[in-house]
Amino acid sequence: MKLWRSDEAKGEQLLRRLETRGRELLPAAFEERVRDIIGAVARRGDAALAGYVRRYDLKGLEAKRLRLRGTVSGVEEVGEPFVKAVELALANLRAFHEPQQTRGYALELQGSELSVRVRPLDSVGVYVPGGAAVYLSSLLMAVVPARIAGVKRIAVVTPPRAFLGSAELRYLLDRLDLREVYLMGGAHAVAALAYGTESVAQVDKIVGPGGRWVAAAKRAVYGICDVDLIAGPPEVVVVADGHAEPELVAADLLAQAEHDPDAVAVLVTTSRALGEKVIKLVTTRLKKTARDAAVRSAVRKWGAVFLVRDLDRAAELVNRIAPEHVELMVADPLRVVDRIDNAGAIYLGPFSPAVLGDYVAGANHVLPTAGAARFASPLGVWDFVRRTSVVRVAPHRYRTLARAAGTLALLEGLPLHEEALRAGSRGTL
Repeated sequence: MKLWRSDEAKGEQLLRRLETRGRELLPAAFEERVRDIIGAVARRGDAALAGYVRRYDLKGLEAKRLRLRGTVSGVEEVGEPFVKAVELALANLRAFHEPQQTRGYALELQGSELSVRVRPLDSVGVYVPGGAAVYLSSLLMAVVPARIAGVKRIAVVTPPRAFLGSAELRYLLDRLDLREVYLMGGAHAVAALAYGTESVAQVDKIVGPGGRWVAAAKRAVYGICDVDLIAGPPEVVVVADGHAEPELVAADLLAQAEHDPDAVAVLVTTSRALGEKVIKLVTTRLKKTARDAAVRSAVRKWGAVFLVRDLDRAAELVNRIAPEHVELMVADPLRVVDRIDNAGAIYLGPFSPAVLGDYVAGANHVLPTAGAARFASPLGVWDFVRRTSVVRVAPHRYRTLARAAGTLALLEGLPLHEEALRAGSRGTL
């Protein structure tokens, strides 16, 4: 981790790399391999799915046995602290997400009636990864808003090693009353949910984090079904002034770096002294951490300290990076927060670390990454509904509207549109 002045050439060069980091997520050759898997499952259904499951998930497991049948873990297997943590997270998530419900609206426009009707999706697939870690919290983040939205069918896919190795996951599936659970992971699991097979019913939307295989598969099936986000590695930008505690800043940077060897951990500060202290603390901590390989890789690749002249410039840098998480460790975070437009989530002050947001604060932790905060939003209830426009034109308004529509249709070279406006009892324009 090095300190750069944001206005020097090398600092600007790193900023540009951060702005375009999303281009490095999924190489073309890798995406082609994923498309081959998806195509095979789409064409051959269970026959292809079973082959990928045997190859990648668990040898000897047949497609007809993919679906879990009633295996759960009790409280005695997971412990009371875990149960209490889950209940706190559930309560806060529900409180935060329930106000997001929308019932649409209706209006009258010169005698015509226009409305937006809101209905929940019929079915959602939730991916629970099982690689370096089993992200139980992501299951909560997906299921709570989906249930509030009114989704009736929720199917879960998770690698067998994640399910078999985690009593907590088994308990949580039971606690959330999730009864459609398939023991499979990777691109083939995404394909099965998107296209459906003899054993797996198709879903309308797929949500949940995963590695490159899952991200590439979600991108490939978009359009067959909806997806939440094409997620990249976790990210945090900490904005700090001279009032911030270096230990807190360093700890929060390392916490995000712990997730993934390509995680982004950046400090933007007005204080050179603070930046230099943070670099020393990060360097010292890296010598002690048990997961040093992934953390070292993240810090080496994306770890940086940018020195800026003031907090206005700091906000400019944040908006350019458009990170997943932003932490404002400054004397007056309310003076800065409204200047930040491009961020998945913003955490104010030393007692609001992103780590709390990962688990129990209440806001959703499924957030845009890789610069997608420029145009995307956190997962919420609104992601599990579909909106339908309903139009009823008043007869006395028809002729005026039809004349205007006919003019535009002819300009676009669509004469049959104009004819439709004059057909039958609609009369002439």
